Amino acid sequence: MNHESSIQRYAFRCADRRHAFHRRGAMLVVALACLAIVMAIIGAMLQGALRARRQLHVERDLRQVDLLLEAGFDRAAFQLASDDDYAGETWQIPASDLLGRGDGEVVIVAQRSGDAEPWRVRVAAEYPVGTPRSVRRSRTFLVRD
Repeated sequence: MNHESSIQRYAFRCADRRHAFHRRGAMLVVALACLAIVMAIIGAMLQGALRARRQLHVERDLRQVDLLLEAGFDRAAFQLASDDDYAGETWQIPASDLLGRGDGEVVIVAQRSGDAEPWRVRVAAEYPVGTPRSVRRSRTFLVRD
């Protein structure tokens, strides 16, 4: 009887070990699945943050171009008021005078069809100059004497 009980005890111990091994394996699979889910969530959050950052840069560049257009109009109006021969200019603005990200350029063309007619001023702005992601805008204004 003693021999049978030791065999049974050994069988129970082997079964407990196998059960513990399977339980540890299942816990490892669950931990890896949780890790994969967390990594996917972090990846999605990083992509969203990068997308938001790019959009912020685009909006900043659009705002800078709008400000350059306005400055170009003000410059043209001032020049037309003080110089009758003013026909326009290309105005280069260094990066140090702007946001420091790139140079800006404003092209002003002033035309008049007759002395009694208002000036037709076309202002075109680009920021940052010469890059694939440059923002370009232009507007035409009428300026009366």
